[in-house]
Amino acid sequence: MKPGAVALTVNELLDLYLDGLDADQRLSPKTRHDYRVYAQTYVRKPLGNRKVRDVTPELILTWQRRLLAEGGAKDGRPLAPNTIRLARAPLAGAFRLAVSSGIVAVNPLMHAPRPKARRSVPRHWSPEQAREFLALMEGDRTYPVWAFLMCAGLRIGELVALRWNNVDLTEGVVSVVEFSTYLGHDVVASSGKSRDAIRRVDIDRALVGVCEHSSRAQQAKERLAADFYEETGHVFTRPAGGPYHPQYLSRLLGRYSEELGLPV
Repeated sequence: MKPGAVALTVNELLDLYLDGLDADQRLSPKTRHDYRVYAQTYVRKPLGNRKVRDVTPELILTWQRRLLAEGGAKDGRPLAPNTIRLARAPLAGAFRLAVSSGIVAVNPLMHAPRPKARRSVPRHWSPEQAREFLALMEGDRTYPVWAFLMCAGLRIGELVALRWNNVDLTEGVVSVVEFSTYLGHDVVASSGKSRDAIRRVDIDRALVGVCEHSSRAQQAKERLAADFYEETGHVFTRPAGGPYHPQYLSRLLGRYSEELGLPV
């Protein structure tokens, strides 16, 4: 064990690990932000003051069971197994650093199994339910968003980043080249979910019509009515211009789905 490592706490180890990730930029900004949130919310209070040398597999298992039973956030609700798996991620990375640096000999998380995720059957909308939703939303200013989301297969983070210069209405082709995500409430550019995220998507004449007559015409009308309009070139915008926040659209879709009795 290295000199000084005897007194090192879990909080101090987490700081070394997380600051190192930021310095090296080995992970995406979104992942690094999430690691800090998980560490702050679920790890630092119950484990942060422990000495790194005193963290055992038994302690990790006790911590996980407490999160399963009592939760760790402000509302105190029990956590789902998958949330605990996410909470483990920054702690596991920190202990990998501790092992590679010679601070400890063994990573205790290697001998503390992650909680098993509960089996759940995904609830998907049927084509009939999607048509019902779109029919009920027709006339709402968010209708173009939902029509494009369901009929073009873009993720919300791709949809909110889409700009007019990447839409060819004559050919019916959308170039997906920009992506967005959020760090806290701030929307930031992203590199996409996968290596094949950059792609071309064909859209049919109905979606071309939605773009021309709903989204573009709506923007022109709102631009004239607004005292100030934020010009960003996005296809889907708020009433005063500027792109939507992806989290806002996700929550709005969830709320509308509940109100209409559709799976969330």
